[in-house]
Amino acid sequence: MSTVSEPLLLDAFLRHQSEIRQFLARKVSCPIAADDLTQETYLRIARYRGGEEILDLRAFLFRIANNLALDYLRGLARSEARDYGPVEDSIACRAPQPDSAVAAQQQLARMERFIYALPQQCRTVFLACRVDGKSYAEIADELNISPRTVEAHMYKAIKLLKERMDWL
Repeated sequence: MSTVSEPLLLDAFLRHQSEIRQFLARKVSCPIAADDLTQETYLRIARYRGGEEILDLRAFLFRIANNLALDYLRGLARSEARDYGPVEDSIACRAPQPDSAVAAQQQLARMERFIYALPQQCRTVFLACRVDGKSYAEIADELNISPRTVEAHMYKAIKLLKERMDWL
């Protein structure tokens, strides 16, 4: 038998291109990598200069594609081993990014200023309710005022804080 010419190889590749791509997609489990490897298979065939006898063109094409897939998978395994494996959710940093942490600290500082700028009685009621978690009845007993007055102070405190926050 004689060696195969380049046009025959390229024609065979074009006939089997979709099969090769499907084979590679199954092999490497990544459609993007399969597209790249299919293209690399074509380039290898386009550069092939003969020298050996090819009995089955389809098998030859799939052998090239398979070798490229194995090289790809080995490279992937080496990079994962070098980089200590894929990043898992369990080791990902859950802390906020520095810029969002700074923004949160600034917002907290503004809120504290707004709270301490409230009238004394409103501030006391607001902190007892929102920070200490006390009920209106408990606050009323401690301050010797009615629960209705506690409610009025809370309403006023929330209204003033909302206005100041909206103003920003």
